[in-house]
Amino acid sequence: MKLKLFVIIFFMTTFLSAKEIKVALSSNVSYAIEALKKEFNSLYPYIKVQVILGSSGKLTAQIKNKAPYHIFMSADMKYPDALFEKGIAVTKPVVYAQGTLAYLSGKKQDFTKKMHLLETNKIDKIAIANPKIAPYGKAAVQAMQNAGVYESVKDKLVFSESISGTLSFV
Repeated sequence: MKLKLFVIIFFMTTFLSAKEIKVALSSNVSYAIEALKKEFNSLYPYIKVQVILGSSGKLTAQIKNKAPYHIFMSADMKYPDALFEKGIAVTKPVVYAQGTLAYLSGKKQDFTKKMHLLETNKIDKIAIANPKIAPYGKAAVQAMQNAGVYESVKDKLVFSESISGTLSFV
């Protein structure tokens, strides 16, 4: 028990005495990172926070290949859970937020029609994050499948590397 306490204290003092921490951040949280950094720096003004944005899948691959990140904030618990199970993560992951899917259009759309929005002829392309590497992309495909529209809109899909990439498409 004393050794365990020593290890915890050692890691905490090492972490808090660091001059910089590197945060691997899923793109879905990019909108909030500046506020989080500001709050952190109000408590620890001497520690620089470097943020590396990307899809959860790509960040996980980087971590598996020894990327020097101190914190990993993923859009899907399966990625940090897998790192923990393989002994790569130091602590058991915890949920920090719950996300939701949304429609976003650069053009005015009528959301009141009974016809499913994605099946309209007014929409030529539907941007989603790559479902192979980004949890929000996978969730978007599942939502379209559950709504029964995936087959009719799959040819309209264009993929970005992460959820923030889809915003640039819009």
